[in-house]
Amino acid sequence: MADRIEIELVFTPDGQVRLETRGLKGKTCLTETEALEKAIGTVESRTRTSEFYQQPATAKGKTRQG
Repeated sequence: MADRIEIELVFTPDGQVRLETRGLKGKTCLTETEALEKAIGTVESRTRTSEFYQQPATAKGKTRQG
């Protein structure tokens, strides 16, 4: 069974938007969130989690929206 991948958008009361990813390892999170970042606006900062420093999985799966 494949690991679960989540991209969460958090909208703060002061108008900021924060993207949080889970299940994306390595630089895959940057690739997967690129279109969202462009649509939202300028990236002011990034916080890299421990998953960023892990090796991404090599198997590819299907993406499901909804």
